[in-house]
Amino acid sequence: MKKKEQKTNYNLENIQPNLKGQEIIKFIAKTLPNQPGVYQMEDEDGKILYIGKAKNLAKRVINYTSLNNLTRRLQRMVSLTKQMNFVVTNTEIEALLLECNLIKRHKPRFNIILRDDKSFPYILINKEHQFPRLQKYRGRKNIKGDYYGPFVSPSVADYTLIALQKAFLLRSCSEGTFKNRSRPCLLYDIKRCSGPCVNYINEAKYKESIDDAKKFLKGNTKKIEKKLNKKMKIASKNQMFEEAARLRDRIKSVSQIQKYQSVYIKDMRNIDIFAIKLINNKSCIHGKFYRNGSNYGNKSFFPSHEDTSEDSEILESFLYQFYADKDIPPKILVNINEDFFRDVERTLNKKNKLKTKILKPKSGEKLQHILLAEKNALESIKLKKTSLENHHLALHSLARLLKRKNEITRVESYDNSHTFGKNSVGVMVVADKEGLSPKHYRKFNIRYDLKDNNISKVDDYYMMEEVLTRRLSKINPNDKFQVPDVIIIDGGRGQFNSVSKILKKFKLEKIDLLSISKGPERNVGREIIHLEKKNLNLKPNDNLLSFIQRLRDEAHRFAITAHRSRRTKASIKSVFDEIKGIGPKRKKDLMIHFGTVQKIKSASMDELKKIKTIPLKKLEEIYEFFNGL
Repeated sequence: MKKKEQKTNYNLENIQPNLKGQEIIKFIAKTLPNQPGVYQMEDEDGKILYIGKAKNLAKRVINYTSLNNLTRRLQRMVSLTKQMNFVVTNTEIEALLLECNLIKRHKPRFNIILRDDKSFPYILINKEHQFPRLQKYRGRKNIKGDYYGPFVSPSVADYTLIALQKAFLLRSCSEGTFKNRSRPCLLYDIKRCSGPCVNYINEAKYKESIDDAKKFLKGNTKKIEKKLNKKMKIASKNQMFEEAARLRDRIKSVSQIQKYQSVYIKDMRNIDIFAIKLINNKSCIHGKFYRNGSNYGNKSFFPSHEDTSEDSEILESFLYQFYADKDIPPKILVNINEDFFRDVERTLNKKNKLKTKILKPKSGEKLQHILLAEKNALESIKLKKTSLENHHLALHSLARLLKRKNEITRVESYDNSHTFGKNSVGVMVVADKEGLSPKHYRKFNIRYDLKDNNISKVDDYYMMEEVLTRRLSKINPNDKFQVPDVIIIDGGRGQFNSVSKILKKFKLEKIDLLSISKGPERNVGREIIHLEKKNLNLKPNDNLLSFIQRLRDEAHRFAITAHRSRRTKASIKSVFDEIKGIGPKRKKDLMIHFGTVQKIKSASMDELKKIKTIPLKKLEEIYEFFNGL
């Protein structure tokens, strides 16, 4: 019987309120168990400074009391520590996963944070049906089937998926669609599916196609090409020229994938490559990912860390966080001495069924791949640095234009989108000192409350007024991180005056305001900038104009996307909304069983009773609703 996992939380914040830094750590270390767990250091305001994991909490924490053995960054962290919290876990792996989750949630100042750690897509052959489905998949692997990936680049995953459909004619439709088709869909007509939904292919032949796709994804491409070539020659010999042409196209799709993805690294079919470069205390880690001899994408990561962090420390923390929720290959190549990563290696081996080795190549082909990754990391960080410098230059130029004494740290840009006043959406996009900040974007569904639901009275001025009122009413003037320095409006003098009144209403005149309108003939580069007491035109090649345009265009893009989403939701409003007690789950059950609304409308009471998840009384109401009883 598996032992139930337990976690014990130690909160020691009130043990010795007069102690701080090294002294509080010494005191707390004496009380800690010799067990794996996670510890977090906090300052006197309760803000988390650092989160770490340990195989042995007592031994790990006591190391922080030897200041001479710590880096300057860690010494400063220890000096700020006022209290510590601990979570004891059953295993080191639990501690690793908990640490990664807490770092993502709290983003402590002294931790190295993988900011762009998104889940990567897989290609899944879903085996929950007699005719397995080929699909792109993200998330936990709780679906029965075979997973191939991860694909670091979604575009590579999409390309591979389409090519596999062309090569092996596997279905990609959902279970509900598959179950209720009476004739093949468009994918059959364009030769990307074999039509199993209408029995155009039997189960045995479809299974053969599935097996071929698996072999191909595992790297056995030559065998598949030979098999298809043999079939094409037989078809041609028997004068089945249409069939031969279809097989020719399938062979072409297979060779395209192979040409696009294949790479040969001697004795290494499954491998990840990471190279780190630092410039002016900013780092970039470039990753290259190979599975079954195929290139599954490249990606550059820009971790957030203190200026004094070393490259080995950054890469070590990166590997812990990166592989916390991802499959681990048998070998990982790095451009730093492998001795720095023995703890990482040991921890990953406990998680991984395979024995993973972290190596720094000394010569040969693997070294060439590392050098190439280093070159990509260097170019990526240079590009990032240049982009950031241009961004800072634009912020300085904007501050000079507005005659601000203090630097600009937050700019908000607003826009709205609608279709003749319907499904109106207002949006806010944010730029800070690091560039655009999507996590701070906001959208506002226009409510029309003040216009008595009269859409004809709703215009751009009203929409902007409602959006800014809702946004500014929630501002805490004392919170410098929430109060924008500058607001940019897409519009002319009218929009400027409208928003200016709202700023005065909330006594936020310290926020600078400008609007940007289309210039003569609405040409890009001839925009008019509207300020409090003047209008001006910037030169078309001015960095500041490009910055304002970029914010305006980003707000416009976000507004259109949000509006389309709202419009789509409104357009697909179900007829079932008129029936009380029919929510999303019951709608789904009905659609899965019948396939279309028309079939539900024409269904008899006996047919409706076959749905066991909906009460009989409610099924009677549905029948009466559609039959006018």
